[in-house]
Amino acid sequence: MLLNWVAAVLQHSQGLRGLISAGVCSACVITSFICTSSAHSLVLMSSSWIAVFALCSILSSLYSMTITHKALNKFSYGLARVPVLAVFSTTVLAQLFSIFLMKESFEHLLAPDHHGSGGHDHDGGHSDHSSSEVSSSWPFLIGALSTSIALIVSAYSLRQQPFQHVLTAAASSSLQEHAADLSHAICWMVPGLSRLLLPRINAMVLLAISTSSLLVFCEQFRQDFAWADPVSCIILSIAVFSTMYPLSTYTGRILLQTAPPHLLNQLDRCLNEASTIDGVLELRVAHFWQLDFSQMVGTVEVRVRRDADEQNVLALVTDKLGSLVNVLAVQIVKDSAWVSTDDALAGSTFSFTSQKLNRNENVGNFDNHNGHGHSHESGNHGHSHGPATSYGAPSLNQPPQYAYQQAFPPQSSNQPSSTVPGGPSQYVGQYAQSHPISGSMASASHQRVFPSKRE
Repeated sequence: MLLNWVAAVLQHSQGLRGLISAGVCSACVITSFICTSSAHSLVLMSSSWIAVFALCSILSSLYSMTITHKALNKFSYGLARVPVLAVFSTTVLAQLFSIFLMKESFEHLLAPDHHGSGGHDHDGGHSDHSSSEVSSSWPFLIGALSTSIALIVSAYSLRQQPFQHVLTAAASSSLQEHAADLSHAICWMVPGLSRLLLPRINAMVLLAISTSSLLVFCEQFRQDFAWADPVSCIILSIAVFSTMYPLSTYTGRILLQTAPPHLLNQLDRCLNEASTIDGVLELRVAHFWQLDFSQMVGTVEVRVRRDADEQNVLALVTDKLGSLVNVLAVQIVKDSAWVSTDDALAGSTFSFTSQKLNRNENVGNFDNHNGHGHSHESGNHGHSHGPATSYGAPSLNQPPQYAYQQAFPPQSSNQPSSTVPGGPSQYVGQYAQSHPISGSMASASHQRVFPSKRE
C-alpha cells in the first residue's frame, strides 16, 4: 500500500522533490525530540511539535498529488475537498498543541515545586555548575536549527500546492502585521530590502525566526531565572496560535461551502446581467460555493416564459456565469402561472369570467355555473344569464393565478348558428382567475356553455 502510494507520488512532476522534503522534515522531527528528551524543556517541546506541523504540511501536499477529482459513487465531486480538509486538520493540530503547552507553562509558573523546578543548590562547586551549563546548551541550539530548517522546507520546497496556496491566500496574522510595520521602517532606510520584506514576510519564516530567538533566549537565561523556560513557551504558543488562526479560518470557510468574499460583487453583477436575458423572468435559488482552492461550484434555477427558447437561455446564462463558476448547474423552469390551451381550434372568441373559489370571505360570494351567474352582497341581489361577466373579490393573502379555459356550446340543428348569439360561429373562451384552496394550479378543462333563449 505504501509502495503504491509512493509510486503514485513519483508520477507527479514535483513528487520526487516532495519525498525528499518529507525525509528532511522527518529527520528534523527526530532531532528535535532527541534534544527535548535531553534538556526536558517546555520551549524545546513546543519547537518539536512545530517541526511535526511542518512534516504534516508536506505530507498533505504529497497526498493531494495522488487524489482524483472524478465523480465517485458516494461523492459528486470526487475527493477534491480532501486537500482542504488536510490543511485544515494540520493547522487545527498546531493550535491544539499550542493551547496544551500554554496550559503546561502556566502550571510550571504557578506550581514550580510540583514539577521539580525549584531553587538551585548554590553550595556546589563552580566547575560542576559550568559543566552542566555547557552540556545543556547544545539541545537548544540544535533544536532551533532543526525546527527552522523544517519550517523553511515546508514553505519553499513545493510550489502551487495546497499548503503553499493557503499561506499566500489567507489573511495576515497579527505576527505578520507587526513584522510588516517593522519592514516598512527598515525599507524606508534601506530601500533595497523591499523586495525581501514587502509586502509581507512568509508566515513560516516568521515562525522560524520566533522559535530560534526564544530558544536562544531560554538557553541564556534559564539557569538564572526559573521562569525563562515557561514564559518562552507561552510566547511561542501565542505566536503559533496567531499564525495558524488565519489559515484555519480560510480553509474552514471553504469546508463550510461559502463563496470567496472578493468574488461576491462579481457574482452579483453576473446574476444581474443574466436576469436581463430575453425570456428570463427571474433567477432564484442561486447557491455558489468554493469547492477547493481553485474551483467554484454553483446552482441556479431560471424561470422563463413559456414561449422562450430553453436552449438559448441555457447557453446565455452559462456564458454569463461561466467566467467565475467552474462547475455550474442551471435548471430551466417554465413559467407555471399560465397554463397553455389549444389555440389551433377554429372559431373561438374570448369572454372573460373571473371566479372566486373561496366563498367564506366577507367581501361577497359569487357563483358561475355554465353561464348562469349569481351575486349576493349586503342589501343587493344580482341575477344574470348567458355568457356574462362577474368579478369576484381578490384574495388578500395570495396573488391570483390565471389559466386559460375553453368552452364549446353545442350545435343546434333546428336553428342556424348565425342567428344565435354566442353560437358556434363565435369563439367562446374563459379567462378564469382562480384562488385554489389546496394550493394546486388551475388546469385547462372543457366546459359547456349554452346560449340563452331568445324571446
